[in-house]
Amino acid sequence: MQSWTSAISSGFPATVLSISDVGRPRSPSSNLRTLRGSPGCVILPPVREISLLSSLIRVGPGALDAAPAPDGLKNAFVLTDRNCLKYARRVEQRLKAAGVETGLSALPAGELQKSLATAGKLHQQLARAGMDRKSVLFAVGGGVITDLGGFVASTYMRGIQVCLYPTTLLGQVDAAIGGKTGVNLPEGKNLVGTFYQPTLVSCDAAVLKTLPDREYVSGLGEVVKYGMIRDAALFEVIEKNVDGIRKRDPDVLDEIIYRCAAIKADVVTKDEKESGERAILNYGHTIGHALEAAGGYKTLNHGEAVSIGMEAEAILSMELGIAPLEVLAAQNRLLKLCGLPTRVKKMPEKKVLAALKLDKKNVSGKTRFVLPEAVGKVRWGVEVPHDLIAAALRTVTA
Repeated sequence: MQSWTSAISSGFPATVLSISDVGRPRSPSSNLRTLRGSPGCVILPPVREISLLSSLIRVGPGALDAAPAPDGLKNAFVLTDRNCLKYARRVEQRLKAAGVETGLSALPAGELQKSLATAGKLHQQLARAGMDRKSVLFAVGGGVITDLGGFVASTYMRGIQVCLYPTTLLGQVDAAIGGKTGVNLPEGKNLVGTFYQPTLVSCDAAVLKTLPDREYVSGLGEVVKYGMIRDAALFEVIEKNVDGIRKRDPDVLDEIIYRCAAIKADVVTKDEKESGERAILNYGHTIGHALEAAGGYKTLNHGEAVSIGMEAEAILSMELGIAPLEVLAAQNRLLKLCGLPTRVKKMPEKKVLAALKLDKKNVSGKTRFVLPEAVGKVRWGVEVPHDLIAAALRTVTA
């Protein structure tokens, strides 16, 4: 494997700041930024790093422009969509400047590109471009591109290196991190995929400025999820910094992105193949994925579906006596403050229930849920009676 460390190391440790860290001086003292708008000041280095198994995650300004070419790289391919082409061109130009022969493919934007048909066409393009096992695929875009790029890289020649440059909030806090790749089938989302760790994930909040508002807000669904599943302090930080988040303040976003990425990295490091605790990352996704599929991947964005899914799954938790009403109320309040939906109209219940039957987490035909116990704590692997599931769906689709 080619060496990436010298090209991308910032020299800063990967640490997460909690509420108690706010205002506390940190080392090293030079080249630091100050995050304002939270209770006190959080001192942040320009770029921070998180290790995740064989991956390196970089978060901070300039992460997109990290030198992408490891020593000895001869062939590369850049995958993007038409909305992110300007960012992909920056990666392509730096590769070419380093003497790397580089191909590029810009797909139409949208979830419909996450298909076996598109993956097959990309495999052919890689072959025609002369990509071999020492070549590297660079995926520059949102969750669709990073999921698809990871899948293509993991299956071409039984696996080549892939570097991900997520350009959406959803991609930076979730989709690009953890090594899950996948494409959709008409029957459901991500039903074909692999576990395959990227070599590098670079998250730069500056690229989020140009995101359409709906797509940006959609990513906040995953952000709230992290507070609910693992970090009550993060939940509080989101609540107190909603204005900065909604205004896309880069300093606020850097901290939010870093903390979410660090949570996911910690969970995945302990359970890469989702045999246990990694299941908590699916909070809101069991019903959320079913809603997406029932709407033909056109009615709801992923983060919107996750938001509604969290609402429904918190209702289930309350009905089962696992969580008090206060937990549902706190989550509902924050989702609404972030501009996220908690209801969707005209979603056929039969289609949603049919999609639930194909959920990847099902065991012996039974749907398993991740349900909150409190803000910052969830229980996974919970079986829920069919009548309660149907009732919760009717509540969020009324």
